[in-house]
Amino acid sequence: MLNRIFHSNKEVIKRIQENDRTILGELFIENERAIQSYIKRNGGGSSDAQDMLQEAIIVLWQNINAGRLELSAKVSTYLFAVVKNKWMAESRKRKKYDYNISPIEQKTDGSNSLHDMISDEEKKIVTETLEQLESPCKELLLLFYFEERKMADIAKILKFANSDVAKAKKYQCKKALEKLLQNKLK
Repeated sequence: MLNRIFHSNKEVIKRIQENDRTILGELFIENERAIQSYIKRNGGGSSDAQDMLQEAIIVLWQNINAGRLELSAKVSTYLFAVVKNKWMAESRKRKKYDYNISPIEQKTDGSNSLHDMISDEEKKIVTETLEQLESPCKELLLLFYFEERKMADIAKILKFANSDVAKAKKYQCKKALEKLLQNKLK
């Protein structure tokens, strides 16, 4: 069985400010069980929980190094709150773009106008076409349009030199998606 080591806030902050990357793994191990339990109770799987926890630890790292964070609670509480917010956003996104249910079944008010069905069909086509794009275009467009991230964030995530490079790449990727859509609709 793993020996669990629990760190004080001061120690975590100090080690992050000293660029001690081993704290990342230790924080992951300390918080993994609670995060796994939360994500699984709320419709996710183990890989979802790992992804959410990794993202939360990165947010913690970035906020401490940018001086944007003064912890008034335990680090584990902060990480849990970040995971909870990210998971709620992810769950909303998954429900919004779940095309396994037919458009008529999705209607709760009983309406199934032609306009609504066409709109759902268009969304399905765009989503399927987006899957055909190669990296980093697919990731960039998902981050921008579906997660509504800022160009500066996208540049960091996808390791572009700056937000202007990300913006130029987004334009190229959008054109590539439009071309695929035109070919698909012919």
